[in-house]
Amino acid sequence: MPDILKSPAFVISGQDLGESDRLITFYTMAGGKMRSIAKGAKRSRRRFVNALEPFTMLNLSLALPRTTGLNRIDSTEILDNFPQLRLKFECYIMASLCCELVNLWTKEDDPQKNLFKLLRWYFGSLNDGFHPKKTTLFFKILLLTLAGYAPDFDQCLLCKKPPMGDHVVFKLHAGGFVCSGCRKAGEKTHKIGLGTLKSLRYIQKGPLDNLHRLTMTDAVLEEAWSLMKSLHCHHLERVPASYKVLAGLGTE
Repeated sequence: MPDILKSPAFVISGQDLGESDRLITFYTMAGGKMRSIAKGAKRSRRRFVNALEPFTMLNLSLALPRTTGLNRIDSTEILDNFPQLRLKFECYIMASLCCELVNLWTKEDDPQKNLFKLLRWYFGSLNDGFHPKKTTLFFKILLLTLAGYAPDFDQCLLCKKPPMGDHVVFKLHAGGFVCSGCRKAGEKTHKIGLGTLKSLRYIQKGPLDNLHRLTMTDAVLEEAWSLMKSLHCHHLERVPASYKVLAGLGTE
């Protein structure tokens, strides 16, 4: 008999595999990212009863391979399917972006309970009607921190002083900002206002349950969004496909 892993899990992606099967990628509490075969999922939807839809939270049982190969889904029990994410297209695309980022940033069999907790908070927040783009910005900042690429929003990279003036410039490769006094002319940087920097610092360090209390103007949100997109793309060395869909919707 194969070993069985049981864990809460989120469905983060899926694709067809052969004529009758599906390959599903989960983010599990016990094992982190895990890819698994759903035998017969294409032939009979009744077997899994919508359990393999994106963003679904499950009690998952996986039959682990004895040596090498993929896990096989043994059983599923839906805990929450976050229905509002499927009723609002912007929420669906934003959630798809975050799942794509999780897939790109994480390795298999490397569990992070804080990331599982962040996913649960994120899907729950979208389902409860919180602002999709702002909530997704929160997620992207915290995911970057969990991935070990937390930007420094506290002090200038060169003079080590706190931000002053109207704005600073952010260096993507260095993961921090340079104050106007230390900036060299002609450098390719992201200019951001101090209000945006303050919001980013609060999101990065504030308690998760308090983030929705943060008030952001549209200008600050767009400036912060642009910076975080650039940081993710810079470190991943690619542009996630979901950004192209968002651009087509005019939400980029």
